[in-house]
Amino acid sequence: MYTHNANVSVRQMKILFILQMFNMSMVILPRIAGKMAGHDGYLLPILGFAFGAIYVWSIVSLLERFPGEGLDTIAPKLITKGLGWILIGLYVIKVLIGAGLEVRMFAEMVSQVLLPKTPLPIIILILLFAVHYLIKSGLEASGRMAEIVAYFVFVPLAFVLSVVAIKTDYKQLMPFMTARPDGFIKGAYFVSMTFMPLEFLLIIGNLVSKPHKLKHIGLWSIGIISVLEIILIGLTFTGVGMVTSTKQIWPMLTLMESIQLPGSFFENQEIFMMSWWILSVYMYICGSMYVASLTISRLAHFNRQNVTILPLIPIVFLISMYPGSLTEAYRYLLHFNGKFGLLFLFVVPIVLIVIAKLRKKGGEGNA
Repeated sequence: MYTHNANVSVRQMKILFILQMFNMSMVILPRIAGKMAGHDGYLLPILGFAFGAIYVWSIVSLLERFPGEGLDTIAPKLITKGLGWILIGLYVIKVLIGAGLEVRMFAEMVSQVLLPKTPLPIIILILLFAVHYLIKSGLEASGRMAEIVAYFVFVPLAFVLSVVAIKTDYKQLMPFMTARPDGFIKGAYFVSMTFMPLEFLLIIGNLVSKPHKLKHIGLWSIGIISVLEIILIGLTFTGVGMVTSTKQIWPMLTLMESIQLPGSFFENQEIFMMSWWILSVYMYICGSMYVASLTISRLAHFNRQNVTILPLIPIVFLISMYPGSLTEAYRYLLHFNGKFGLLFLFVVPIVLIVIAKLRKKGGEGNA
């Protein structure tokens, strides 16, 4: 039975965002931080949080100007129906491409660590159909799922990081403050791309039970993620070395594999340690495909807002299979986020706010 319940609480939305931001980008983050800022890479999330706060402000300011609406109704109202539909189409395409590349990186990691003999297409299809199973019931189902998943993600993570923190050599973080300003700013920008799920607010922001708390939801979520990023990057640098981190695609995985838990009865303990990424990536893909499906359904005025989820699976699958190798998939993901990540996090909301002010559209008092 296909149902659709689009109500989600403030607490559920916070947890959803934290899980969605804790995706494959986290696994490769120490590599990016080391390349951009050297030993100071663990400080990048501080400036990255400032960028994230700007993203939250721009998106929420647009939504507050048009209470109860989303990008699917705001854009056609401000820039004509035709241009608005083109903009919304670009939004859907961007979300789907991001989901496809994320799925590919996830499948590569699972293939390397868990299922080396399983073909990548099988891993990807299993994940996508599992995503379909959850999001066909609406946003509330994802919110309730997130409340459960959070315990399985962050409790093991806290335990493992505590073990690493006790045994690590903090001299690996020296010398301090040696990064070039341009590299530090560029690195902070790439780190802020972990906040990409904020762009989902453009469509589902009006589904939160208390829309006036959207800014609080956004800032709280990116604040938690920024703290986690500082810890993860710092511990990776101290655990495997900054130089080594820059030479591996996912140094976080190397750190997890190097940990020897006392009295561990796991033969392959890295499987236990990476379980939280499997769940987090699952929630991120759920969010991406739900938002894309909901946007299309609203534009087409379908009675059932989840009817387009299944047709999106082959599209995301083909996108995920386009890169010819792991290295190519990593390069595509990095370049895609670097070039287009800012588009719907900041550029589009700001442009629409300016147009709304010039045309005197929306609520002046809320902008």
